[in-house]
Formats: sequence, structure tokens, C-alpha cells
Amino acid sequence: MYAINNRAYGLDTHFDKLWRRINDNAHPKSLEFYEHASQANYPIENVAKLEKFMDSLSMTSKSQPLLQTERLLKIIAEYPEDVVNGDYTSSDVKVFMTHVVDTSWLVAAKAAVQTLGIILNTLSDDVLSLNDEMLYWDSVLESPWSLGLYMIQNSPVVLWSRFRKAWRHANSTNNRRTPGQTGWMKFYESVRQCILPQRLHFWRGRMLSPLSIAKSDVRQKRKTLSSLKDMNASSIGILIRKSFSREVGDKYSGDDSYGMFNESWQVNVLEGVALMKLLLEDPEKESATWNYEEHINMAINQEVSSMRMHYCSGLSSEGPRFVMSQLGYILEKLLPAYAKASATTINNAGRPHYLVRFWLPLTLALFSTSTSLELLRNKRHELLEWVANFGSTTIEFWNNWVVDPIHRLIGTIRHDEKSEIALMSRNSLEADRASLERMVVDFILDRCEPNKNDYDAFDTHVITAKVREGDLTPVLKAYENDLRSPFVGTIKGDLVRALLIQIQKTKVDVEIAIGGIDALLKSQELVFGFIGLTPGIMVSYATLRWLYSLLGSRRGLRTGKQQDQLRHALRVVHRTLTSSVPTSGDTLAFRDYGLLICNAEVLLSKARTILKGADLRSFQEDINELVERDTIDRQLKVVERMGWVYSRWI
Repeated sequence: MYAINNRAYGLDTHFDKLWRRINDNAHPKSLEFYEHASQANYPIENVAKLEKFMDSLSMTSKSQPLLQTERLLKIIAEYPEDVVNGDYTSSDVKVFMTHVVDTSWLVAAKAAVQTLGIILNTLSDDVLSLNDEMLYWDSVLESPWSLGLYMIQNSPVVLWSRFRKAWRHANSTNNRRTPGQTGWMKFYESVRQCILPQRLHFWRGRMLSPLSIAKSDVRQKRKTLSSLKDMNASSIGILIRKSFSREVGDKYSGDDSYGMFNESWQVNVLEGVALMKLLLEDPEKESATWNYEEHINMAINQEVSSMRMHYCSGLSSEGPRFVMSQLGYILEKLLPAYAKASATTINNAGRPHYLVRFWLPLTLALFSTSTSLELLRNKRHELLEWVANFGSTTIEFWNNWVVDPIHRLIGTIRHDEKSEIALMSRNSLEADRASLERMVVDFILDRCEPNKNDYDAFDTHVITAKVREGDLTPVLKAYENDLRSPFVGTIKGDLVRALLIQIQKTKVDVEIAIGGIDALLKSQELVFGFIGLTPGIMVSYATLRWLYSLLGSRRGLRTGKQQDQLRHALRVVHRTLTSSVPTSGDTLAFRDYGLLICNAEVLLSKARTILKGADLRSFQEDINELVERDTIDRQLKVVERMGWVYSRWI
């Protein structure tokens, strides 16, 4: 718990300052210090042991400042019995023994702080567990369907409980009757007792309103959990506010003070120990007392007044030894008993056991196991074939639509000739064009007469150049002349020849167009490679995303859920402040303050899943300020500031 760790770390840091001042005054490593120890006949190993305890009980960080309960109990058990023994009148020896007493009190104070942190963490964990159980019962009470489901889930437990009660009643009744009755006579007698007229109305009410009975049971359990939650929250508020709460100084305060750890600090430690013991020994005094704060103050004053008389006078180690013994009693006896009682209440009034909640589906699954196994055995060949086909289809899809397009795309990037796109062979157009040129030249030389004004008409180079440009004028003229007498032209063959030349010309034109398309495709070959790869990549990506969302952590949904949880936790903190009844000093009551600490810890735990770095450190500072503020108005201002500063994540 962040607030609890801060509180414990702050107290421990203050005790470390006192420890440094005590060491500066006594100089425990000097020769004079050892001389004083020899004059007092004091075993110097006790001082070393106390210093070792100081190091073991010191807190090194705020994240994990507290020791484990077993480790703390071990240190308490190793605490020496006689730290100071005897009457020391010499001034030098008295200074030495003052150092020893101060050190022993600091060890006891540090152990008390560790115990306080352990108790507060235990109580806060119980509050959070109780809150979860209460939320479960709230969800059951939301609708009749949920209540009916709870009634079905809990029906075996109810029937078993009623059967046990009936059996015990029958046994108790039969024990008062003659021993000659048989088992069946006992059974009939118990049934007759159940249907007596005075019990008929009771059983009729139970049979006619099962939902009402279930609702009453749920409400009773929730009320029990709520009472325990309020009690634990009040204990947290009392312990944080009233433990080590006295304003004391660090210097000598008069003749009655001995060393740096003066009587005021000693009373502070004794008050904290008495308060922890009082809350764990008789926690139900809270519900029985109208003014709980006044009751606590009265009990603490009575307890501490007697302790102060016996343990805060003179150079004596009775006070630290008494504190350590009380801490051992608290950790070994009171705290486990308190935790056991709380766990018993949570088990009895909390949500049912998972076997109770899921006995119906487990029963159905158990009875349908043989049928399911038989179905699987009969359809095993079809299932295996389906799995094999699915695997082969997946592999073929991956190879044909992902791997091969990637290979072709890589070849295109590297200008691999094998991967180039081509609609026709490279030499097809040149061969057809050369054939057309020869056909036109032969046709002109065979059929056309020379023109006197055109000396280049029979120049083959000129004819070839014109054909390359698409000019077939001589052939077309001959074709037009032959159309005037098509039969003659057909018989002579010139008409058919001209027609075939035009067909060859059309073929060449088509190949030229295809060549243009081919050049266009080659210029955009990389684009078409990506287009061919896109379907396979998209299908693979969609499949992998689906599998990741099904089997993975669903990060996007989880992030949205974490933001919702953070917003809800901040709302709970704000609601705790606004719904609380302020005391005379405009501060939260013990119960509300304890709830605020627990809810602030929940809020911080939700923020740790979203915020990182400087944002998280700022959030922790706001949480610390929220807990340590002394009035409700200032705490509400902190919550409002957190709302708009971290609105991006809320």
C-alpha cells in the first residue's frame, strides 16, 4: 500500500535522524565509549546486537519498506532480555547507559512501525477483498435472472443444510422417546413434526417465495460484509491518524528526559502499541460505542497512564522490552486470530465456492462426456481428414499467394529477367513487320506500274520506310481497283493478295498496341507486384490478428478496459469524499479516511498499468497529497486536479 508505506517510511526516517544524533553524542566507536562500558561491567556485544537490530529494522526504500512477519518475529525473539541491569550513578557511565537505553527504545520504535505497517496492510487487503465480495452480491441483486441463477447454484447447499437440520431434530426428538422405535418410525415422526399446523405456515412461506428467501440471504451476507468492511476501514483510519501522532521534539526536554529519545517519544511508542493491541483484541467495541473516537481516547489514556508510570522512568530497559513483548504478542497471537476471523467471515458471507457456482455445467459436462467421446470416436476419420485438408490448404495458400509473390517482387526490384511481365515474345513484332514489308515490296514490284513523276516508287528502301510508318497506299489503290471487278481480281489473285496484306497489316498494328501495353506494364511492374502480393498479405494479417485477439492479450481492448477502470476508481475516490460526513474540523471520519486510503491504493494500482515515467511519479505525488490533506475541501481540489491533468488517460 503506497500511503501506508509512505507513512511507515516517514516515521522510520525520523527515527534514523534520532539515531544519528544519538551516535554523534555517544561516539560508540571511540575508546572512551568502551572504557565506560568496562566501568559499568556491561557486555559490549549487547550494543552491537542492538545496532544490528537497528540496521535490520531500517527501511531502505518506499516501494518495499516493510519486513515479512516471520522475519520481524525472529528479530523480536532475539531481543536481549537484560539490556540495562543495575544502578549507575557515575556521570560517565550514566551517559553510556543513556545511549544504550535510547538505542533500545529506537529498536522498539522501529519494530512498532514495522508492526503498524503489517497490520495496516492486512486490514487494507481485507477491505479490498470485502469490497470485491460486496460487488459480487450487488451483481446478484441487479436482476431476478441473476438471483434465480444464484438460487439454482445454491440449491444443493440449502437442501443439504435442511436435511442436516431435520436429521438433528429427529435425533434429538428420538432421544427423548422410547428406544423401541425403528428407523422408519423415526423418519415418519420427523415428517409429522415438519407438517404440524404451527409449522405449516412457515414451510408454505418458504415454498411459495424462493426468490424472496434468496434475496434475503444475499442481503444478509452483504450486510455482514459491509459491517466488517466499515470496521476494518475505521481501524485503518484510527491507526494512521492516532499512531505516533504526538508532536514531539528531538532535543532534551527537561530533567525527566533521558537522552535524545525523551519521554514524549516513549509515550508515542507506547500509545501506538496500546492502540494496535486494543483494536485487534476487541474490534467489536466500535459497533457498541456511539462515540468511537472518545471511547478510543479514553481506553488509550487509561492504558498508557499505567505504562508510563512503569516503563518511562529512569535508566531502565523495561519499557523497550515490554514494547517488544507486546509486539510479539500482537504479531503471533492477535493478528493471526484477527485475520482468521476476518477470513472466516469472508468465506461464510462471501461468494460461494466455485464448485457451488459451477456445479450445474460441470454436471452436464460430466454426463455428456461419454456421448462426446463416442461422437469423436465415430467421426475421427472425418475430423482427421478435415484437419489434414485444412493444413494443406493453409500451406498452399501461403506458398501461392504470399511466398511466390514475394519472390517475384524481389526479382522485380533486382531487375531479374525471369520475373519480368511480358504479353508477347520480344521478336514477334519484328518478324511480323519484316514479313509485311516483304509482302508489300513484292506486291508493288509485281503489280504496280512505275510513275514517271515518282522515281522513288520502286525504291525498296523507300517502300520499306513507308510500310514502317503504316503507309500502304499502293496496295490500297490496287485493292480498290480490283474491287471494281472482284471476280477478275479474285481469279487473278491480286484481290486476295491485297486482302492478305491488309490482314498482316492488322496483325502488326495489334502487336504494336500490345507492345505499348507491354511497355506500360513493365514501367509499373513494381506496382503490380505489390498489388499481387496484397490479397495474400491482407488475408494472412487478418487471420493472425484474429488468432492474436483470441489467444493473446488483446492489448487495444485491454487498454480501453484499463482506462475505464481508472476512471471508475477516480469516481469512487471522489464519491468517498463527497458522501462522507465531515467532523467538527472538516476532516474525514475514521471510517471514511480508511476507505479513502484503500480506494486511493486501488486508483494508484490502476494508474500503474497506464502511466509511465514522469506521469506516474506525478500521479503518486497527487495520491500522497490526497491522503495527507487535512480537510475535505483540499482533498476534493486534489481529485479535481487529477481529473483534468490526467484526462488524456481517463
